[in-house]
Amino acid sequence: MDTNKLLIEAHKQIISGNGSEAELILKKVINQDPSNIFALNNLGNLNFVKKRFEESIKYFNESLKFKPDFCEAIVNKASSLEKLERYHEALECYKDAIKIKPDLLDIYYNQGNCLIKVNKLNEAIESYNILLKIKPQNFKTIFNKGYCLEKLKFYQDALTNYNLAIQINPKFYQALNQKGNCLQKLNKHNEALESYKNAIKIKPDYYDAINNLGNLQLLLGDYEDGWKNYEWRKKISNKDYLKFDKKIEWHGDKNIRGKTIFISREQGLGDYIQFCRYLPMVKELGAKIILDPPSALKNLIDNMNINYKHIDNLNNKKFDYHCSIGSLPLAFKTTLETIPNTIPYLFTPKNIKKYWKDKLKGDQIKIGLKWSGNPKYFNDSNRSTKLETFAPLFNCPFEFHSLQIEYTDEDNEYKKKIKNLICHKDEILGLDNTAGLIDALDLVIIVDTGIVQLCGALGKKFWLLLSKSTDYRWLLNRSDSPWFPTGKLYRQENEGDWNNLIIKIKNDLNKI
Repeated sequence: MDTNKLLIEAHKQIISGNGSEAELILKKVINQDPSNIFALNNLGNLNFVKKRFEESIKYFNESLKFKPDFCEAIVNKASSLEKLERYHEALECYKDAIKIKPDLLDIYYNQGNCLIKVNKLNEAIESYNILLKIKPQNFKTIFNKGYCLEKLKFYQDALTNYNLAIQINPKFYQALNQKGNCLQKLNKHNEALESYKNAIKIKPDYYDAINNLGNLQLLLGDYEDGWKNYEWRKKISNKDYLKFDKKIEWHGDKNIRGKTIFISREQGLGDYIQFCRYLPMVKELGAKIILDPPSALKNLIDNMNINYKHIDNLNNKKFDYHCSIGSLPLAFKTTLETIPNTIPYLFTPKNIKKYWKDKLKGDQIKIGLKWSGNPKYFNDSNRSTKLETFAPLFNCPFEFHSLQIEYTDEDNEYKKKIKNLICHKDEILGLDNTAGLIDALDLVIIVDTGIVQLCGALGKKFWLLLSKSTDYRWLLNRSDSPWFPTGKLYRQENEGDWNNLIIKIKNDLNKI
């Protein structure tokens, strides 16, 4: 059979979903005609479908050896490179493809998507605009442009794009979800609720929208519906949650007296600190408790006296029920009025507490500072600032103690100018040591990191700097927290304006 007939047969097999058979036929073609670029390209595509991306690139490269301007192979190679997260190499391929076929509009769409992955959002918008000049009704491109604008914090412009995409395709549930996010950023909370609900009407199992709806309901204080919808966080594909038979999942609906329940960890340290307050309540129900606390927290959890069994892995471990620690508020039907907020509920080990009390002797008022969190946290840019932002505070007649462990080069340079800031760094490795320092302080001034929950759990007085768009746990329009009675909340009036908060905090420090 000649190569053309073999190629036609391979194409039929591909259309029929018989990839393995198509692969055998294409390899026959290569045996007869090693330079057949179409067979090489299709073999690359088949390997791509099977997620053998390195192998697919070899075939695309082989075809390009024989025809360097084979645009289809260049674009396909870019797709494989993207799957391998080699985004900059993929972008070079897209540039080459555009030089060869500048009127092939799909390249601009793919290039824009790749530019998003390397956070070149303005360049992505430019790429989408080229496509939209020719195809102004391409709702997916309009949506992606809106997403870039949202990431750049141009929320009103992003909203315009989402609305246009929805106008073109009213069933575009992803756009309704992102529209809800923008509306929330613009403090149009009721409209955001409606947008999430509309997305869910179209796709009832749309986990992202249901989770977003739950978080917004919690932010608004609607705990009855909020905790239920918050459960959908476990179904989001990029989250890693333990899954068990639904029969053993406990949501407060079964008698657990005398039974063994595994309360599993989830999310960040701050969430575990916030929700471990429920563990004594589980104990009061007469249950035997198994825990897998984060290693950094284990000493503090041990100090709660709840007689739990520790678990590192689930091999050969038997228990009657399971509950994620973040599901305990739902299990106990928590409302704003019934939040268990008796503090402290975490306690520094006595030897560590004594060490820090002795170390920080003296009558001068001692204030802890933390101005940034983990830079890898997805929303860190909205919650963290730099040491220099706190500069006005150092004119106050107090002794300041840093709760930072990691410092940027900029922070290291600036702290050389400060005479009344003491950095402990290595001495506060481990949350029990951090807790010891916090216990020895009079006040902590802090941005929204997991350490703020530790301050609250220890019963330490803290002043919290919040961005304009806050996490659900801090609710809206209030300067106190029903979760942490010792906290005072300072909220940005304008997004990114930390300086105004520092002025307010300095004025309050001067009243001490």
